[in-house]
Amino acid sequence: MADTTTKSALVTGGSKGIGYGIAEVLIREGIRVAITSRSQENADEAAAALNKIKEGYALGIASDVRDLDSQQKGVDAVVQRWGRLDYMVANAGIGHFAPIQDLSPDQWHETIDINVTGVFNSAKASVPALRETQGYFITIASLAGTNFFAGGTAYNASKFAVVGFTQAMMLDVRND
Repeated sequence: MADTTTKSALVTGGSKGIGYGIAEVLIREGIRVAITSRSQENADEAAAALNKIKEGYALGIASDVRDLDSQQKGVDAVVQRWGRLDYMVANAGIGHFAPIQDLSPDQWHETIDINVTGVFNSAKASVPALRETQGYFITIASLAGTNFFAGGTAYNASKFAVVGFTQAMMLDVRND
């Protein structure tokens, strides 16, 4: 039978950058961590490196934050593997930086879809499991979520949205 007393986390965009760093810290603190990437190969490579810190504490999952079903499969995989989800870190993000006249509609949509819809999908998929453990939903925004800058129309808009979403969601779930 699996150990269901050890806490677990899911970190979106955890195969590199900030997400990978968060996963490292969590594992060092004794928390099992599933990391997601759109590529199973990237997720597996990062999980293998993380498992060198503490064997069996990292799991790589292919998941696209833009797709709710994909996010739900990731959450389900964590709960099935470790019996619980205590932390969901909505970290996956992208930045397209250009003045509005140079920003393409595709860049706009990709930024909003990953940075904002991805946080919604991560929350929607994880809140039921987090309620079971009285866990935490953590978003990674940026100073760009409160401070605008030239060439940041898409990125600033997405991070302002993440800050607003996070604050409003807190009101919805804070008693859980």
